[in-house]
Amino acid sequence: MNRSRGHRGFAAVVLILIIIGTAVASAGCGSQANAAGGPVKLTEADNGKAVTVKVGDAVQVILAGNPTTGYSWSTTLSDKDAAVLQQQGDPAYAQESTDQSLVGGGGMFTFTFKAAAPGQVVLNFDYARPWETGVAAIRTYSVTVTVK
Repeated sequence: MNRSRGHRGFAAVVLILIIIGTAVASAGCGSQANAAGGPVKLTEADNGKAVTVKVGDAVQVILAGNPTTGYSWSTTLSDKDAAVLQQQGDPAYAQESTDQSLVGGGGMFTFTFKAAAPGQVVLNFDYARPWETGVAAIRTYSVTVTVK
């Protein structure tokens, strides 16, 4: 009987170590690349951080916003930066609520980029009303992407 309890105690310790090891290993990953090799996904939690990707990888920047207020996220890449990280089309917007009858609800803007060549790009985003000139953005987002 003591032996049975000893095995259960040992199994519990091993299980706890596995859980802790998994948590520690995934802690550095944040909201970045998924395990299936999909795009590297960056969110507002990654603001101010740096990420390294490989040539050919897709990078998605996903930011909360509400276009019904007139505000939207925008970014501009110089020609030099666009040679390293190419924006793939216009940003997509998806309302958070699945109830499409709810007008004015917020959602997520998704910008997709392709890592085209080795280099480093600082992606800067502004959340502003595009028609208001000379007015500072009410929110900003920045992430440094290194392509190897």
